[in-house]
Amino acid sequence: MVLNFVNKQLGAVEKWVCSAGLLVSTFLVFAQVLNRYWLHYEIMWIGDLALYIFVFSYISAIAFTTFRKGHISVEMFKSRFLKDSPIGLAVYDLVMDILSLAAVMIFLIPVKEFFLRSLKYPEYGTLVRWFNQGWLIYALFGVVILSSIHLLFQIKEDMAKISRLRSEAPEGGDQ
Repeated sequence: MVLNFVNKQLGAVEKWVCSAGLLVSTFLVFAQVLNRYWLHYEIMWIGDLALYIFVFSYISAIAFTTFRKGHISVEMFKSRFLKDSPIGLAVYDLVMDILSLAAVMIFLIPVKEFFLRSLKYPEYGTLVRWFNQGWLIYALFGVVILSSIHLLFQIKEDMAKISRLRSEAPEGGDQ
């Protein structure tokens, strides 16, 4: 159960990172607008920094969405044909999580190549010179790994739910 605790803590950290990043990027954009149109003193790098922070937050939100089981699935089929079958719903959730994990694993192939290339060749920003744009690729690679971990936990939970529902099902009764 230590792994479940770690998974929940990862989700909490992801939520904090996404929230803080969105707040900081919003503040920076607001400051940029004030500087440009009210104070008439434009600080060029604020816009780039806000963009980098927003992109990092957006990428981080992918892992958090996966943690919250927010991945895309076809809800019409589920709600129309499986609403009266708890075991069918659980199997459907399992299949969707397995398909999502397969999609993430396919996406991992190019992300890994980008990640390895960004480790070898840093690309610094034009206005924010200290910002290595490869950090965004590092974040994307980390998010793919975190999403995989979250999906593996969800698959484990789905399988446990199916086992529990089958053991609770009445003999000869179909749910």
